[in-house]
Amino acid sequence: MNMDQLFDRPPRFETARLQMRLLTLEVAADYFAMASSPIVAAETIWRRHETMDDTIGYLQRVMNQYENREAIHWGIVWKETNTLIGRTGLILIDPMHEKAELGYVISDQYWNQGIATEATYPLLNYAFHEIGFNRIEARCRANNIGSYRVMEKLGLTFEGVLRKQLNIQGTYMDQKLYSILREEYVSGSGEG
Repeated sequence: MNMDQLFDRPPRFETARLQMRLLTLEVAADYFAMASSPIVAAETIWRRHETMDDTIGYLQRVMNQYENREAIHWGIVWKETNTLIGRTGLILIDPMHEKAELGYVISDQYWNQGIATEATYPLLNYAFHEIGFNRIEARCRANNIGSYRVMEKLGLTFEGVLRKQLNIQGTYMDQKLYSILREEYVSGSGEG
């Protein structure tokens, strides 16, 4: 696995509608607009950002995770307006076992347009073909239809329900677990 390439020379990705680049403090205002939405926060494991300090603190943690080679997050930018509308990335990286977990969030104004899939597909392709991960997995709340449909469109396989796995704002929640292996991705189930 080529972790040096991932962290020393992280790529930018581009599609017809989107650009994906590392999250930095420069996008704090756009990120706050997304993360402060109660509609978006209702589908995530984190609390809604109530102040710009919440967003700055989050972005600093993301940058620290990057510096420590624990995770890498790309901001999703709508090319037409140069506005950050979400993020995608490898939120938990385990180099020993050559696996990582995907994580993504999209502004509710851009839901149901295929953006999470479009933004994450180049990342998945890069993770398997360039870095050499063996397994990519993703989880979402069991009732988050939009999120698990993204996983299915990316070619991930449903593995099961992690029962009451997370305590989200005082309530234990079930999560669906999906994954894809390098051999599946390269052989075609992930369109790789």
